[in-house]
Amino acid sequence: MQNIVRQISRRVLYKLIPRWPRSQWEKLRYYPHIIPTDTLLSIWQQSEWPEYQEWISQNSISTTKEWLKLHKQAKSRKAFPRISIISPIFNTEASILETCILSVRLQTSPFWEFILVDDGSTKKETHEILEATICHDPRIQILRSRSTKSSGISAATNRGIQHASGDYILFLDHDDRLAPEAIQTTIDALAIDPDIDIVYSDRDMLSVENKRFMHLMKPDWSPENLYSGNYIFHMMCYRKQLLEKAGNLRSEYDGSQDYDLILRCMEFQPKVKHIPKILYHWRQHEQSVALDTKAKSYAFDAGIKALEDTLKRRNISGTVTENQSLWRGNYQIHLPPCDTNRIGIIRLHKDSTPDQYVDTIQNSHVIKQESQDFILIQHDSYMEKTPQAIELLASYLQLDGIGLISGRSLNKSDKISYAGITYDTNGKLLLPYSGYPADEPGYMAITQTLRNISGPDPFSVMISR
Repeated sequence: MQNIVRQISRRVLYKLIPRWPRSQWEKLRYYPHIIPTDTLLSIWQQSEWPEYQEWISQNSISTTKEWLKLHKQAKSRKAFPRISIISPIFNTEASILETCILSVRLQTSPFWEFILVDDGSTKKETHEILEATICHDPRIQILRSRSTKSSGISAATNRGIQHASGDYILFLDHDDRLAPEAIQTTIDALAIDPDIDIVYSDRDMLSVENKRFMHLMKPDWSPENLYSGNYIFHMMCYRKQLLEKAGNLRSEYDGSQDYDLILRCMEFQPKVKHIPKILYHWRQHEQSVALDTKAKSYAFDAGIKALEDTLKRRNISGTVTENQSLWRGNYQIHLPPCDTNRIGIIRLHKDSTPDQYVDTIQNSHVIKQESQDFILIQHDSYMEKTPQAIELLASYLQLDGIGLISGRSLNKSDKISYAGITYDTNGKLLLPYSGYPADEPGYMAITQTLRNISGPDPFSVMISR
């Protein structure tokens, strides 16, 4: 009887609120919600990797009790930013699409709008899911195409954005899954700082057996990292006004439309927030780049095109190639070498103490003359691997926002001695991958890509005057 009443109430609300204004968002806290079972949550939190499984058990919602606790907190929120979730749909396998939709319906927060854009699907099973009861929710809109021909992911997404009534747009691929707390965590971040324009989170992957693995814990906002590839995609949430200002997505970059978008949005100096939690699960399947990079080779060509276009917009002379030493999706910009007359070099004696290090720099004629734009501080024992190494290093200082740069250093055994400095939680200095072979890419390819660092190599650092 209770289920019948719940179904009737949903249908009544579905009829009464097909499109709801701002005031109706607040009423969603009273809408009958779907409560996940312990069994479903347990299945969704399974991993192929034992160590990761242990981490998941400590950092994910694993029981109905945990879900209800968060739901109670979310439902009691008095003010909140409105989030519209956009998913373009095209001939998606029924079970995968149903899981994607269910992951939204099972959000701990009730405050969301979900726009499914059917981009000319021809499969019967896809249409059946879009017409099924899982989509009978006033927060779900289904935009159907009048054509049986796909318009492409960018055009379909833009249709969803145009129909969205939210303040923020969150992108969800039709074959992926949101973590149950994804919307609530995003709302919490935006409520703390309403000036945030972009939110992104960590993510992992779903294997063909529907198990979680390949977790990616991303760095905080590091705009120069984007010259090497799109390190932040999935999960992405944008202020709608920023998207409109940037011109939304562009069809000519389909396959890397999200990379092109963030590169263009960067130029409006957005305030960006990284949520260090895994809130998005990217699915592997035969047609997915996640499983086979050859499945959508055009996507990487579009990525090169997006980065080339970025250099032109920013009046930067240079070319772009894929980084052949790494997996696909990693790019390399090639800038013209800097004129050597613009570079002053301060040599450090091999026996210099820290005090002598400072004195040598402060008393150098390079500092006093003020005639050169860039200053290289380098130890006597360092040698360049290529004749133009110093000029190439200086070329990156010509990019806006970069004031200091170090190159990767190798020791006499051709092992890595420096590939960036970071610090542990106690402030202790760390040298990631020091002592590893020169061809070791490291986590997120940090030893072989242009990226932001916490500290330079003090014995080989170039500074913009």
